[in-house]
Formats: sequence, structure tokens, C-alpha cells
Amino acid sequence: MDKDVKEDLLEKLLEEQGHICAYCMRRIPEKRKLPTGVASVTIEHWFPRNPGTKEDIGQGLNYRNMFAVCSGNRGCGNQEDLICDARRGNRPIKVNPCDSETLCGITYTSSGSIKSSDPVINAELNEKLNLNSEKISLPENRKQVLLALINDVRKNCKKGEISLYCKRKLEQIQDISDPKMPYVGILIWWLEKHV
Repeated sequence: MDKDVKEDLLEKLLEEQGHICAYCMRRIPEKRKLPTGVASVTIEHWFPRNPGTKEDIGQGLNYRNMFAVCSGNRGCGNQEDLICDARRGNRPIKVNPCDSETLCGITYTSSGSIKSSDPVINAELNEKLNLNSEKISLPENRKQVLLALINDVRKNCKKGEISLYCKRKLEQIQDISDPKMPYVGILIWWLEKHV
């Protein structure tokens, strides 16, 4: 793919996603110093590209098959520390960040862990995508974002008005398009529970 076209495509994906990774919801492109040759953001193909095989049905050029994702902790030297598409590789997955059915089954714990009621998706969240990685503090980061929201609700919500306050806060968060808050998924999950 032409470099300019790829850059335009990536910028469009980033804008649509609010500059957060499609899987872990960290801010992208990453600002931290990465090892030489490791991109701070890449284009992920949800349905894997397998050029030259019978599985390649042209999905590499299908825009609806593409997401912007973080570096996935590439360059760390340890396969166990990889997350998102860096961990997944070219293996097919059921988890689709654009599928409302997938998203409806995803929940969080108060400690910031992500999980699903669907055992296949739950295994993919933990094993194929490694989204509960302690190495890069994903659960802790989600927990801190959630605690900030809970403190905001406690501070600003009048007794008996939690549902109304959470509804307004949810609408406010959902109206933010670019950039979105990192780890916004846990906030939306919590607010929806309290509306």
C-alpha cells in the first residue's frame, strides 16, 4: 500500500476511534519511547490477512475489517508480555470491537479486569489478546479511571439522583468523539449499570 494512502487511512481510523486502541483502549499513538522499528500505532485486520492462501478473500483492503491498535508491547522480548494484535498474531478471533453483541457481553470487575459471559470471548480477551496483562498495568489503569468516575459521582451527585446523574455523565462521555478517554469501556459499563 502506498505510504501516503496508509497514513491517511491510519489517521481516519484514529479519528473514528477517538485515538484509543480498538482492543485495550489505551491512548494511541503512544507517547512513550518504543524500541527502534516498533510503530506506536498499527492497522489491525480483524479478519486476518493471509495473502496467497485460500483464506485470503481480499479482506486486507476492506475498510470495515480494519482497526487502529497500539504497539501491543512489541519489542519487549517476551511473548507473554504482548497484548492486542501483537499477542494475537494472525489467529482468527471472535472478539470484534465493532460488534454490539460482543460488546454487550463484556463486563469489568472493580479491580479493572475485563471479562465476558461468553466463554470463547472470555478466553480470547485473556489468552489471545492478553487484556488483563499485569505487566503493563491494564487492570490497574482501568481501575484508576473507574475510581475517578466513582469519586466524581460521589462528589457531585445528590442523594437519590444517582440514576439521573449517571445518565447525564454517560451521554457526556458518549458524545466525546476525538480524542476519547483512555479505558472508556469500563466507564460506559459502570454508568450503564447505574442508569
